[in-house]
Amino acid sequence: MRILLIGNSKSTEVLADYFTQNPDNIVFSTLNNTSAEFINIPIENIQELKDFALANEMSLTVLCDKESILSAIATEFREAGLSIFAPDSEHKIINSKIWAKRFIYKNKIPTPRFQFFEKPQAAIDYVRKNKFPIVIKPDTISPLGTRICETFGAAKSAIEEFFDNGFKKILIEEYIWGKEFIVYTICDGYNPLILCEISKYQNTFASLGVDFLSNAEKQSLKNEIITPFLNSLTKENGEYTGILGFNFIKTKDKTYLISCNPFFKDIDAQIAIKGVKEDWEKLFESAISGTLCSDFTEINLSQDYILAYEFYENGKKEDICAQAKTFNQARKILYDEGANKSEIEEALKFWKY
Repeated sequence: MRILLIGNSKSTEVLADYFTQNPDNIVFSTLNNTSAEFINIPIENIQELKDFALANEMSLTVLCDKESILSAIATEFREAGLSIFAPDSEHKIINSKIWAKRFIYKNKIPTPRFQFFEKPQAAIDYVRKNKFPIVIKPDTISPLGTRICETFGAAKSAIEEFFDNGFKKILIEEYIWGKEFIVYTICDGYNPLILCEISKYQNTFASLGVDFLSNAEKQSLKNEIITPFLNSLTKENGEYTGILGFNFIKTKDKTYLISCNPFFKDIDAQIAIKGVKEDWEKLFESAISGTLCSDFTEINLSQDYILAYEFYENGKKEDICAQAKTFNQARKILYDEGANKSEIEEALKFWKY
């Protein structure tokens, strides 16, 4: 199989490692320094990417990050008859956090209290009256990211920074204390298939291999939130083909849906791709052809502990991924790789092993 990976994310690197393990694959990547063959074509050069894919008879292209997904690449490739795994860039669920939040609320799914603003002063007046911490994020994708503000001063600065950087709308929501986790699904336009659940800790640690959700809770999430959500999304905004992550927070009494993610987050990429013990080529092809749920009745997961840890060293983000048969082995790998002991111990107390 001839595979083209487009994107500059950790997912691009991890998928390159995965696909190149099969000697029958010829793999190309727009990200340098991966195990795939590098092609030096920026994602904004869509015509050049399309010409490359056609000339090299690509059998599968995967868009691996939000920037490539939000571009017109998928539309252009499909019109040229190329097989590509990605949602439609016109899908509002991936290009507007406010639209997604209102969609969640309209479908009566529990979500933190929120407001959106188009003027900085109105947003500042709103946070002045609210409890802290509070969450502030721009409506569209941004390198500035999401801010969790502990004080009014921090919130005011975040609001001003977002508007000063050209964002026309921002979303402000209540901060919920609880257990963070993401349920990743793969969709073929109509049907969602749950890939895995990944436990989170303050966006620094992530883990697969822990039953923090009971089977009854998993079934409830699928039947009461995920499947109805995708059905409603299809009716209102068209078919969704691709990865869709559901970001949840679980408290003692309730589980809240916070947001959705159109591909794997960096910290989750290694965990999901290593943890799912299925043929990813077939998963992607089945989703594209619309035969996902007939080809896969359920997903087999690794029985190993798989943990990921992100940290900064000399101003540069680094990451470690540990895979082991026991939790203590995985923890030792993290320690040996230089992860901060006190932070890991704090995270381990939060996880219920």
